[in-house]
Amino acid sequence: TLGMQHTVITEIGTITEPDKALLLRMWDVDVPAGNRPFQHHRHFNFEIMYVRAGSGSYTTEHQTFSILPGDIFIFSSNEMHCITDVHSQGLQITNLQFSPRFLQMCTAESHSAIDAVFCFKHHPDFANRIPSAAAQKLAEIFLQIRREFLCNDAQTPLSVQAQLLLFLVSLVRHFSYLPPKTSSAQLQRYDIQPVIAYIEEHFCEKITLQELSALTGLTPTYFSTLFKQIVGISPWNYISSKRIDKAIRLICSSECQLNIL
Repeated sequence: TLGMQHTVITEIGTITEPDKALLLRMWDVDVPAGNRPFQHHRHFNFEIMYVRAGSGSYTTEHQTFSILPGDIFIFSSNEMHCITDVHSQGLQITNLQFSPRFLQMCTAESHSAIDAVFCFKHHPDFANRIPSAAAQKLAEIFLQIRREFLCNDAQTPLSVQAQLLLFLVSLVRHFSYLPPKTSSAQLQRYDIQPVIAYIEEHFCEKITLQELSALTGLTPTYFSTLFKQIVGISPWNYISSKRIDKAIRLICSSECQLNIL
């Protein structure tokens, strides 16, 4: 448990790759009362937040939502969000974040719309907040994931994967999460997953635009345009984000003996 400006963070569980790269993380947060300035907080992991107790306000790039017990908040990759107000009783939440790589590994043989690209955007009419009255089924699944981590036996990673996929299926079926199909036939045929997989495997190495575009059979210029349309950022910004995340893990690792410079 870490104390940081009176905010208490308690790790619940993680799932990592063999090289210790973080795929999924769940943690509890106790946030004290008070107003907070809006910060341009964003990251490349998909985030689910469940409100255990307390109330306040959550601000995104486009609007401010009330926070109430039992609510669930969903933020896709690179979507700006920040808790800007916590009411007098404080706020108790549980967060879960997972990398697009995690979905790619879970659904590699699937023909579902739930895949690594799922993390990058949602339907424009989808509200980030799912109020408690509508979120009961999602909350049951989410809390089961939390219980699985607390159980922490050999079956926990598989069970967490299964429960998380059920959660995402419910988002698609009951909350119209998926973005509308693009009107561009060429973009519909564009498969970005091989590119995401290649970046995940080689982001510590030198990567060229020609290498990435060759995976899709497109010209480098056209590939860059389509990548940004789907992911929301350029290929280089995506690669940089992976490298920064890796650097943070190395700096924070107690096992790391590298000189920080």
